[in-house]
Amino acid sequence: MVDMRAAILYGGPMTPDVETLADHFIQMGRREVMDGVPEGREGALAELRFADSLRRSAERLSQKSADAARQQGASWREIGEAVGGITPQGAEHRFSAAAKERRSKASKVEWASKDRRRIPRRGPSEDRSYEAERA
Repeated sequence: MVDMRAAILYGGPMTPDVETLADHFIQMGRREVMDGVPEGREGALAELRFADSLRRSAERLSQKSADAARQQGASWREIGEAVGGITPQGAEHRFSAAAKERRSKASKVEWASKDRRRIPRRGPSEDRSYEAERA
C-alpha cells in the first residue's frame, strides 16, 4: 500500500490518485468518528451522520470549485467533464445560481397554473354509497 503521509507531504515515491486519497481520508475520519461508538443501531446512525456530513461538505466544495472554475473561464462542458462526465446542460443545472433561479420561478408558475381539486378526495370509508353497497 502507498504511504499516504509520504505521498501527501513529500510527493512520495508514488502519488495516489484522487479517489484513493479521498477514500483514505474518509476512512481515517470514519475510524475517528466510530471510535468508542457501540455497534448496532447507534453505530449505524453515527456512521450515517458522518456520511451525511461528508455529502454536504462535498457539495459545498463542489459548488465553490465550480464557481471558481467559471470565474477562471472554464466552460460548462469542462466543468461537466470534471464532475464525472455530465452534459454541459447538466453542469449548468447543478451549479449555476441563475439556472436554479430560473427553475424556481418556472416551477412556481407551473404550480400556480395547475387546476387544483376544490373538493377533497374521499376514501371508501367516507363514501356513504360504498357503505350502502357493503350492507
